[in-house]
Amino acid sequence: MRLINDSSWSLQLEPSGPIPLTFEEPEDFIHEICGKILRRQNHSEKDLFAGRFRIYYADFELGQNHNVRAREILDTYQHTFDYADAVLDSDEPFSRRLHDLLGNEIGNFNFLILDRVELLPKHRGNRVGLLVLRSLIERFGAGAGVVGMKPFPLQLERKDATDSRWRRRLRLEQFPSDSEISTRKLRNYYHRLGFVRMRSSPFMFRSLSWALPTIEQLCAEVEVRG
Repeated sequence: MRLINDSSWSLQLEPSGPIPLTFEEPEDFIHEICGKILRRQNHSEKDLFAGRFRIYYADFELGQNHNVRAREILDTYQHTFDYADAVLDSDEPFSRRLHDLLGNEIGNFNFLILDRVELLPKHRGNRVGLLVLRSLIERFGAGAGVVGMKPFPLQLERKDATDSRWRRRLRLEQFPSDSEISTRKLRNYYHRLGFVRMRSSPFMFRSLSWALPTIEQLCAEVEVRG
């Protein structure tokens, strides 16, 4: 799908591990989905590697059918368990606080987490990050009632020596080092997709019952600001 005037963009899923035929462990009810963000410029037959993404889909409903609690499912990874107190009440979805935040407009039982979207420097701008997030919500949000994310500046993450080459390619030093300013900018950015901040937490959420802004609306905003 052509999103920006000179390019078309696509997502390519990375191979995943084996999926058990029977559900035996809490981690069987949460799905990690990773992939590449690809860009193809006009008059080219070659896809350029523009970035990568990672999301999680927590199937609380299926877990409940197998007597597995939502908190156990989120406990599969530390960065998914971090959401537990914000989205659960008594180990079950969804919390009263989250219902109040989203105006009691939660239609389904499962939970989609947008964990990471990382774009290489020359592919940033023109709201590409928002367009990628929009596509991830639309393609992988079926059956979910809520989408969550943590707007944390990548440049402030603890440096992981095992991924230092990728960090160098991202050139994160180009971004402001002030935590408060950078986080505020990210919140404003994600608010354009309808995400709202949960006070006293680092997270933002949106209901899947809410309509997403159209691609035309997001692109038109870029043209107006340009």
